[in-house]
Amino acid sequence: MFAQREFGQALQLYKEAVSSAGIFPEAEMRIGDVFFEEGEFQLAKDQYDKAYNLRKGFEIPETQYEVLYKLADLYLGRQMYSSMEDSLLKVAADDKRFSDPVSERLKNQIEKNYREKGIDHTLFLYQFNVPFAQAAHSRLGWFYYRSGRYGQALQELLYAVIYSTTEMNVSLHAMDVDYQFKTLSDMLAAVETYKDLAGYISNSDFFSDLYYLACSSYTAGLPAHATQLWRLMAGSRLSGRFASLSARQIKSPWTEKLIGPAR
Repeated sequence: MFAQREFGQALQLYKEAVSSAGIFPEAEMRIGDVFFEEGEFQLAKDQYDKAYNLRKGFEIPETQYEVLYKLADLYLGRQMYSSMEDSLLKVAADDKRFSDPVSERLKNQIEKNYREKGIDHTLFLYQFNVPFAQAAHSRLGWFYYRSGRYGQALQELLYAVIYSTTEMNVSLHAMDVDYQFKTLSDMLAAVETYKDLAGYISNSDFFSDLYYLACSSYTAGLPAHATQLWRLMAGSRLSGRFASLSARQIKSPWTEKLIGPAR
């Protein structure tokens, strides 16, 4: 019903499911989706909050992050940036590789390697992935860049790019057992040879993350790092609109207008 945009019938079915099951966070979330599609901000928010508060009842525990991403999208649409950030931070908080106190040294070492030796060395050294958190780091990185917190943006976007690159490397190795990551340029050339992978990476946040990592690097005093990434995207057939944006940045770098922290 929902896919056919028959929202009234879908809403009734979800409500009946909740009434029958008692505690059914999946259905509560879908009721929120109906309200979201109908443009009912407060009703959608209340439902997503309700679903998240019942998160221990999700059949698949990671569905709780789907709810938080939906809330973040809801807040972004209303330019409620601080509330959006709060939702994304809840996702990132469960990423132990990033948020656990014992990971602080790793996080600092990753940034140090990037600052001193660049993107290829960093991606060669660090290959790990926390799939549920990749989008949180991606969106927080964009937000921190657009709100002038360039150091935080750099860390978030490095993790987002590491996670996505690791996913690509695993897929490439599955298709060619001899494949090993050497440079980002070589990886993208390899991805181009596989239609499905090329389509996937083009439609993901990967090039957005690379672009804003480059922009954050420029504002953080790393112009050579920024230029390397912009040149890579400007010359890639996979990077879409970020090819032309990167070409413009190479010619005359600029920093995007800051957005406000409105709740």
